[in-house]
Amino acid sequence: MAPDNLVFLDCNGNTLRIGSPVRYTGTGTTGFTTDLVFEECETWVRMDSTGLTYHSSTMVLIDADKVKVKGNYGKTILSIPEMHNEMKRKVLGEVTGADDRNIIGH
Repeated sequence: MAPDNLVFLDCNGNTLRIGSPVRYTGTGTTGFTTDLVFEECETWVRMDSTGLTYHSSTMVLIDADKVKVKGNYGKTILSIPEMHNEMKRKVLGEVTGADDRNIIGH
């Protein structure tokens, strides 16, 4: 049983919680924490993108927009800010008739 005051820390000493955006330092895999486990006096973090559990000291807290979500067949799905920018670019192109070659700053 985990102590009530147990804190899960990443490799930089940042507090990890369920839903925290993280990167596994071993491979660079990113995702969100789905579970925090205390087992045999060690702290472990389960990541949604792999379903695997990693020692908390091998994880680093990152900005949520840095999380890359893998889609079907290993293709990367754009992050939310990237999707937003892509949608703006497409709408601007449809409205103005411009394409990637003549849209400056987008």
